[in-house]
Order: sequence, then C-alpha cells, then structure tokens
Amino acid sequence: LCSSEGCNNQAKNGGVCIRHGAKKKRCSSEGCMNLAAKGGVCRRHGAGLKLCSSTGCPNLAMRGGVCGRHGAKKKRCSSEGC
Repeated sequence: LCSSEGCNNQAKNGGVCIRHGAKKKRCSSEGCMNLAAKGGVCRRHGAGLKLCSSTGCPNLAMRGGVCGRHGAKKKRCSSEGC
C-alpha cells in the first residue's frame, strides 16, 4: 500500500502510488512519449511482440511460436456444416 497517510492505493514506485508522486516510466526509444510496457519500451517499439521462430521469417508469431505460414493452426468453427 501507499505510504502516504490515509491512502489505500497500491504503491507503484518508491513506496507511493501514482497520485502521491510515483513516476510512470516512458518508452526509452528516442522521441517516443508512450508509456513503457515491458523491457523499457512501449508496444510500438517491441514490448510483448514475438516474431516467428522460423529462420529468417519477419512475421509475428501467432501460436506455438510460429506464424500462420509456418504452421500456426487457426481455430475453426465447431458447428456442424459451418
């Protein structure tokens, strides 16, 4: 909890909540003002995005670490006759 008197918010940084002075981290990519999501960068600059594990493939991974072209199976409708 936040160390500020009477505050029950979750502490984020330095023992205080955002309302009481905890700083939000910004993307470390030059000129970007988005909030950092993971690893110091925002989603636009690579946080949380995984590429296909097939050698040389630039596509985003969908399932099992590979893109649709390299074997990620798409979920099909389970209704009969669809």
